[in-house]
Amino acid sequence: MQLQRKDLLLFITLIFASSFCFSQNNHFIVIRGQIVNSVTAETISYANLWVSEKGINTMSNAEGKFYFKIPLGKPNDSVFISHVGYKQKTIVVHREDTAALVVRLEEELTTLYPINVQAVNPLELVKNAISKIPDNYPTAPCKYLGFYRLSGTKEKNVIDLSEAVFEIYSESSTSEKRQFKLIKNRSEKDLTAFNGNDNVEIGQTPKLILDFDIISNWKKSKLLGEDDLNHYHFTYHGVVNYGQQRAYEIHFDERDGIKKSLYKGKLFIDVDDLAFLAFDYGLSPKGLKYFGWGLSMNLLLAMSHIDAKLLADHYTITYRRYGSKYYLNHAMNTDSVYLAGGKNNFLLDPLVTSTNYLITGIDSTGVNPFSREEILGDKKRIESSDSSGNSIGFWENYNLIPAEFNVDSVIRVIQAHNASLHFKQALQTDLRKYKGSQPEIIDSICSFYYHKGLFNGTALVAAEEKMIYQKGFGMANKEKLIPNDGQTRFLIGSTSKQFTAMLIMQLEERGQLKLNDTVGKYIPGYTHGNVTIDQLLTHQSGIPNYTANTEWLARIMTQVYTPDQLVYQFCSDSLEFSPGTSFHYNNSGYVVLADIIEKITKKKFSEVISEQIFIPLKMKNSYFISSGHSDHLAIGYLNNQPEAYFPPENVIGAGGITSTAEDLLIWSEALFQNQLLPKEKMNEYFKARVSWKEWDAEYGYGWMTDKGLFRTSKNHTVLYHPGTEFGFYDMLVLQPDKKLALVLLNNTGEFPRFDMTDLILSEMNK
Repeated sequence: MQLQRKDLLLFITLIFASSFCFSQNNHFIVIRGQIVNSVTAETISYANLWVSEKGINTMSNAEGKFYFKIPLGKPNDSVFISHVGYKQKTIVVHREDTAALVVRLEEELTTLYPINVQAVNPLELVKNAISKIPDNYPTAPCKYLGFYRLSGTKEKNVIDLSEAVFEIYSESSTSEKRQFKLIKNRSEKDLTAFNGNDNVEIGQTPKLILDFDIISNWKKSKLLGEDDLNHYHFTYHGVVNYGQQRAYEIHFDERDGIKKSLYKGKLFIDVDDLAFLAFDYGLSPKGLKYFGWGLSMNLLLAMSHIDAKLLADHYTITYRRYGSKYYLNHAMNTDSVYLAGGKNNFLLDPLVTSTNYLITGIDSTGVNPFSREEILGDKKRIESSDSSGNSIGFWENYNLIPAEFNVDSVIRVIQAHNASLHFKQALQTDLRKYKGSQPEIIDSICSFYYHKGLFNGTALVAAEEKMIYQKGFGMANKEKLIPNDGQTRFLIGSTSKQFTAMLIMQLEERGQLKLNDTVGKYIPGYTHGNVTIDQLLTHQSGIPNYTANTEWLARIMTQVYTPDQLVYQFCSDSLEFSPGTSFHYNNSGYVVLADIIEKITKKKFSEVISEQIFIPLKMKNSYFISSGHSDHLAIGYLNNQPEAYFPPENVIGAGGITSTAEDLLIWSEALFQNQLLPKEKMNEYFKARVSWKEWDAEYGYGWMTDKGLFRTSKNHTVLYHPGTEFGFYDMLVLQPDKKLALVLLNNTGEFPRFDMTDLILSEMNK
């Protein structure tokens, strides 16, 4: 992928508007196993395995696992295994070997070689390496065999998957004459993640695949081009061991004052021949605010009513020597995008797409271009040429990077989810004929989705202070066979925001703050001290969403931070827009609100919410930070596996609350009865304040007012907020005119909460 490629695998389709020359066949020696550290036994991710004489290559996956198919040749072939930071290892492959191998690599002590740093000009090194490109990279025609896997994930659920094997013909390393021949591919997209919208496509084109090779297009790379070099500040970091080679390590970042979206990262240049060995980079924070999709993409997004925002982008691209030349070896790209809107309204915040691309074979002797009929056009989506093959052994003739998840299982889950898109319509037809009572009809709806394997949790419906329906479905703890019921405690994710908003309103009612106060009044020295409390509550602050930053997400998954640390370390990036001028849903603002609450009350947030809400309302099973309260606590599952622990302290104010269906009913009735605030203040609390056009809704203080997502909203005010938190998904809905409360809690990931809500509301308003 070339550096300027920022279409982000996102293509908007407007609704309205021969075998490879390496003789890959069924005759292989297959070796499989795992690569680990010889001392610690920790897995080694993305280690290279190759047979040099055959020009074939594979790689271990993130878990260190590999599966290498070697065409039959000599009785004993040598397989080389290497990884940066480890000594290269050679193993001899015997045909009779069938057992899985454990390959142990020894760490190689990183050596900083004694070179006079003052005498090295990093920019000149880069320029010299560019001048050596014709010497170091192939100038004669060659063919590559490649494989890529693209996965799109939402809250760790794989919602899009595509894989392809292909050939590339290249006239030379710097020639623009390159051809792409698709051999085989398959793809699946979970339409339920987009509320049935089929106008968002995640995928690759031949051009995007070809442009991963920076060297082949270096003049247009926005990094190595002659004019581009002047936009960067390069720093020299010495000579290090890069695999078996000595390499110059050079870091770069866009210069201050450059009003463009450029890059920050590092590159490695071989000391002996000045070949580029690797690039490791992402979008620079300095220029992220200048990033744009481009005129045509913006037009398509606008016509589709989709809001798309790039949050993070990272690439790792490596080259390795084959014979006397260097060739592209491996490329990885991870993007994080905020997506919302569309015809039926959806929210992916963030959608993380990862492309893992490996050159599995190189042929540089006597190759010829492809015929016109064999070539796939540069801008044609590879996924649109689906080979329609999901059978076992689909890739049996090809090397690839093993997936970190069960691909066949993911495909089955996606197909099952897509089938559910027709369930709502079918269920509506059946319900028209059904003459049961309201509780019976609600039970039919919930049971239908439970038996389809799409709902596992607790449902509760009440109206006019009378419970109409309550029932648990499936297991709260599958291992201990504990069923879900009305007292099962679930994490409620972003539904927690309405509790934080209530605490702020209570402080305002007592005169301890004003909603137009600036944050700086309570958190002195904060970078964005001019933002107001009202702007935090309504997502109009412009502060970037810290949980959408993949680098930070990795940190907050493992270490507990105080509110101050969260605010100063993770909520202090440059503003996305001037406060009050736009809307962007994010968690950062509510973390800042929680810190303000602690500053004013001089108490922990968990104490304040208990003293001001949970204890007065007798919500006995609701807590923020539930350690020590393990009774009736559900386990969150993703892909049928228990979700990893996540410190709730790190989403303070924005999430982290555990509650039950019965407690959320108590909360709902307290809001209807104005138990926590006077009526005039409750009106302010519920007031719709800013349009969220992608959702056809308006946002207030921790609540959304629906405009068109639910049929009931045509004649009634519907307030709601969904929540998502590591295996737990939920929906809390209020209809004030009937004092109607609907609670849906699920502990097995995403479920059809919007469809279930629409069906139940429609039944309750007949």
